[in-house]
Amino acid sequence: MMDDAPAPNDFSQILSELRSVRNLSQGQLARAAHLSRTYVYHLEHGLRQAPSARAARAIIRALDLHGEERRRFIQAFNDLTGDYLDDENDAPALLDLRHLATLLVENTTFPAHSLDRMWNVSAWNQAARDLFEVTDDDMARHDHHLLKLIYDPQYRRRFQPWEELARRLTADFKFSTRGVTFLPEYRDLTRALKRLPDYRRLSMTSETTTAPPPTFLFHMKHSRFGTLTLRTAISIFSGSLDYSIVVYLPGNQQTLVTFQQCSWQQLAPGHPTALTDQSITVVGSGSNSFPPIPRR
Repeated sequence: MMDDAPAPNDFSQILSELRSVRNLSQGQLARAAHLSRTYVYHLEHGLRQAPSARAARAIIRALDLHGEERRRFIQAFNDLTGDYLDDENDAPALLDLRHLATLLVENTTFPAHSLDRMWNVSAWNQAARDLFEVTDDDMARHDHHLLKLIYDPQYRRRFQPWEELARRLTADFKFSTRGVTFLPEYRDLTRALKRLPDYRRLSMTSETTTAPPPTFLFHMKHSRFGTLTLRTAISIFSGSLDYSIVVYLPGNQQTLVTFQQCSWQQLAPGHPTALTDQSITVVGSGSNSFPPIPRR
């Protein structure tokens, strides 16, 4: 009996080749591109004759295709589907997201900063600088990377307990970057992180198999306000994991009073982040809603 399965096409062969040279499994590519593993399997075996332009662009981003590889992939997609996928670099779109993230951060009076997909801090607002007592020079010395700041032997002393916070952030970092581990910039970053005191030890024992809870409490000591209890709230842009925004909320009544005294509780007029008695919701960058602030 003849096999009725369709023969792989140029697109499926090129996709399989590009994935293989990056030592990625189909599941890893699926996670990086936010597609199902079955979808990627079907593409590579010619079982899906009309992949969407959205899926093709997601694969381009996930495989970090440039130059001749990018041209071959797009040409194979165009030949297979008859649709035209514009061979444009997506840097302008990323710049737009970076700019949007910066605008949202700067127009939020809650302490907030944005992160790119490698956890580089792309923007801080003044409230976050005041809360964490960091300057632009401080961030530059740590390559603007959040974990490099947190693991600094001097800076870590303000967190109580530091190891619990560092372990949680390390697990979050590993989980959120699991789809880009094949990128050279990720490998360079992890080599640098492993040279930090305690990073290798905590990284080896940090759980990364399941998505971490979207919010957590931690404690820090401020030079003027004493011990503060903070709750994180993270919003991810819909359709992209390239930029996210982290907002810091008061985690108890005493910290809430400090926020009020510093005018960190109110929002700039017209800003798309709205605080109610029940939750904080970042509208326009996702649909995440975060738990109420505990009254202690």
